[in-house]
Amino acid sequence: MLAPGTRLGVYEVLAAIGHGGMGEVYRARDRRLDRTVAVKVLPGDISVIPELRQRFEREARAIASFNHPHICTLHDVGSQDGIDFLVMEYLEGETLAQRLATGALPFDQALRHGIEIADALDGAHRLGIVHRDLKPGNIMLTKAGAKLLDFGLAKNRAPAVAGRLSMLPTTPPGLTQQGTILGTFQYMAPEQLEGRDADARTDIFACGAVLHEMLTGRPAFQGQSQASLIGAILKDDPPPVSAIQPRAPYALDRLVRKCLAKDADARWQSARDLLDELKWIAEAGDQLSAVPVPAATTAGALGRWRRVAIVTAAMLLLTVLTASLTWLLTRPASPRLSRLTIMPPRAAPLSIDGVVRDLAITPDGTRLIYVGANGTQLFARALDALEPVAIYKGAPRSPFVSPDGQWVGFFEGNITLKKVAVTGGPAVTVASMDSTPRGATWLSDDTIVFATVNVTTGLQRVSAAGGTPSVMTKPDPNQGELDHLSPEALPGGRFVLFTISARTGGLDAAQVAVLDLQTSTQKVAVRGGSHAHYVNTGHLVYGAAGTLRAIAFDVPRLETRGAPVLVVPEVVTAASGAVDAVVATEGTLAYVAGGLESVQRTLVWVDRRGQETPIAAPPRPYLYPRIAPDGRQIAVFAADQESDIWVWDIDRTTLTRITFEAGLDIYPIWIANGGRLVFGSERAGGRNLFWQAVGTGAVERLSERDSVQDPTSASPDGTRIVFSQTSTTTGVDVMQLIIDDAGAAADSTQQPQASRGRIVPLVQTPLIERNGDISPDGRWLAYEANDSGQFEIYVRPYPDVNGGRWQVSTGGGTRPLWARNGQELFYVSPTGALMRVPVGRGPAWTSAAPAKLLDEGYFTSPGGNPGRTYDISPDGQRFVMIKVGEAQQTTAPQIVVVQNWLEELKRLVPTN
Repeated sequence: MLAPGTRLGVYEVLAAIGHGGMGEVYRARDRRLDRTVAVKVLPGDISVIPELRQRFEREARAIASFNHPHICTLHDVGSQDGIDFLVMEYLEGETLAQRLATGALPFDQALRHGIEIADALDGAHRLGIVHRDLKPGNIMLTKAGAKLLDFGLAKNRAPAVAGRLSMLPTTPPGLTQQGTILGTFQYMAPEQLEGRDADARTDIFACGAVLHEMLTGRPAFQGQSQASLIGAILKDDPPPVSAIQPRAPYALDRLVRKCLAKDADARWQSARDLLDELKWIAEAGDQLSAVPVPAATTAGALGRWRRVAIVTAAMLLLTVLTASLTWLLTRPASPRLSRLTIMPPRAAPLSIDGVVRDLAITPDGTRLIYVGANGTQLFARALDALEPVAIYKGAPRSPFVSPDGQWVGFFEGNITLKKVAVTGGPAVTVASMDSTPRGATWLSDDTIVFATVNVTTGLQRVSAAGGTPSVMTKPDPNQGELDHLSPEALPGGRFVLFTISARTGGLDAAQVAVLDLQTSTQKVAVRGGSHAHYVNTGHLVYGAAGTLRAIAFDVPRLETRGAPVLVVPEVVTAASGAVDAVVATEGTLAYVAGGLESVQRTLVWVDRRGQETPIAAPPRPYLYPRIAPDGRQIAVFAADQESDIWVWDIDRTTLTRITFEAGLDIYPIWIANGGRLVFGSERAGGRNLFWQAVGTGAVERLSERDSVQDPTSASPDGTRIVFSQTSTTTGVDVMQLIIDDAGAAADSTQQPQASRGRIVPLVQTPLIERNGDISPDGRWLAYEANDSGQFEIYVRPYPDVNGGRWQVSTGGGTRPLWARNGQELFYVSPTGALMRVPVGRGPAWTSAAPAKLLDEGYFTSPGGNPGRTYDISPDGQRFVMIKVGEAQQTTAPQIVVVQNWLEELKRLVPTN
């Protein structure tokens, strides 16, 4: 690195501005001409390597040959103190790579820059020079347009224009010999990856990759590793631009596809051809479908017999044209593919716990059903209407539609299955559930098949008129099955598609299976996919690796045919693999795009005045932070694919994963001196209580039941754990595990034994009581309940909870939290504000009126999820909160609707 003030001849270094190819780049001042320039130097330790020095010299010669408005101008070349350097024009702007970090370019802007890049390549190729490292990082966007940078990998070749000679020497033999790869993998042509000779068509391949990324905002080729990326470039074709950007004409699909042909002979053969095609597309605009009319032929001196022949031919042609026009006007109109986008009101349609799909469509494709307004409303949006209609308010989740399109089924607050008319009205309760939903489908016999996170039950079935659910399937641990979820009916009502999640291997090991409702047998249809829909064209459409794929499916045989094909390259996908995509019977596809980063959240400290201090923990989909008793660590759940618990060390600024077993580990709380964490886990089936020593990692099971159990608080001495428990008979209750150090004791509720103590109910009614929190002095229990029609905060004496009951909140409240000194109680208002309630010191309960302490704007886990998403420091002066940053909020999710999609599906995935 050169320090500011260093002089290289007449050039004085001002500041380092980046790294370009083989050299460091600095902003410098030309003291002779008093202008700002860019100086690129090759450090001395590299200059001594002959091959690299030769590459640097070739760059100088290459750039010096150019005089082009879209190629960086070379002012000077020099050498001083063993340092070789180039002096180039200083460009103000940003690289294309920096611009693409914010998303795709507007269509017109992308076309304009594409024309400028192709023009620059044409100029270089005409001088016999191939760039060989064209990529967004080597393209600068300035007020004057795009500028090509960095010919450090440029390769001199014979001139491309007949009659012009180049005095530039050719590349030394062996530079691109077999096995030698130069360039950047993401944009390299197959011949480069295979170490074969590169020519102008290599740059055309890279230009196609850059065009695709400018237009879509996504790299044309992606991979989880260098090997998979190379494999994608050598074998796969990227999705058409029009599949991602509906505004793009199909002529642009053809142009990019031809650029990215694997065989160089099948690509555009010159940058001039590519440039002409881009200009034509830009000039044609919306008129690409127009057919140019050829100029008329003048009869002039033709002989009479030739004129008769022409007239006769013209009459015949007129007759043919008239017949053709008549046929065109009277034939049935073919459905036209159309795409539109819908912005959900104020929230993504993806549930916050990342396990369900919150988007549905009526069978006739006329209405979309989705969850919005921060998870508090269910909307129906007619596709011929400008605005959606709220058909239910509450905490709806995972909607699905009856076969006749008249009813919408959904789950309320994680524990109740309900239905409401598609036009709105009062909701009807269908059944109580044992845990959080994971999808449902409405069969033609008016029964509903649904799944929950309770891995001991698999799929369940209940009458749509109401009743008690019956268990249909149970996952088989001996076959590596973790859970059964996301049911979807096949035509006829006898078979149901569903997803089998795996105990190991994550989403890649998931399978789509078919259940025969008459015989109770099941058959795997797709491996490595999940959450499938059947389409009447004879296809299964399913999710895999954040994409939507399709494969031909034979319903009578319940078998797939052929290979799966990618049909939508990017769909919002939950941690469970649930893709937010649905297909109507008549052929309308709807899916959620964008918002993929919306679950990436940060932790922040917020003091009592609302001043924020960022916490350096890397962004993740954080939930339920809990500060250790000594204030030096924060335990937090990450709702990603692993669904595990992490600990942020405040002093060491390190984030450490604590749990590793397959299955969900959630809701951490600290015990006593902070040496242990209690959490809910599905690692052994169901969701029960476990605890783990943070230092040693030793894990012990605390309870064993079929119910879902989520810990919320611990007594000051660490001997009692308060938790929420879900039941099909009493809803959600506040329960307590009394830890028995001598071993397991009898369960006082006459249910299966706890593994480490006895379970007793604290607040148990047919309504919902949850989020119990014991005061620091062990005298009071705060919790939330909905017996008034909305959730409010209540306080009872502890452990004698029947000694009184006082309502603390006014106007609604959830997620109570005690200050460490016990003199304040906090909760979250319905709007998301943090409320403060002063608490008296005496033996009797006294409290003042609630007052707002912190404004709305922090993440509070909407959509019916009860978990507390904030905590207070031991000194009571600041809170750890979850915040969705600006970068995440800029990629707002949108629902993409593709009408008349079946013809495109049949074209992409033939069934024959």
